[in-house]
Amino acid sequence: MDGQSGAVMVWVFVGILVLSAALIVWMMVTLVHSEVADERRKLIVGKACTWTLIATVGGQIIELVEVTAAQPNGEPVSPFISLVVTAVMYAVFLGWFRHRYGG
Repeated sequence: MDGQSGAVMVWVFVGILVLSAALIVWMMVTLVHSEVADERRKLIVGKACTWTLIATVGGQIIELVEVTAAQPNGEPVSPFISLVVTAVMYAVFLGWFRHRYGG
């Protein structure tokens, strides 16, 4: 790998890291902002939160079984990765319910 492709990979990694952090912050802001919003927005955010929780818990159960079965080499997923996946799932579910209920 030459210096040019290495620099590109670093910038791609930094871009993904910044995008992930922005997505996590956006998720937190929309959750806090939903407390002062109208009833329709509360319904949309509530449904997105419910489905995100279901998907996250399902993923954690699958990870628990996988790590337990892979003993002694089992390593759990990084907490940052779990948080990014949760934020992505929340964004997908929020977009879906906004499309479904209008918003």
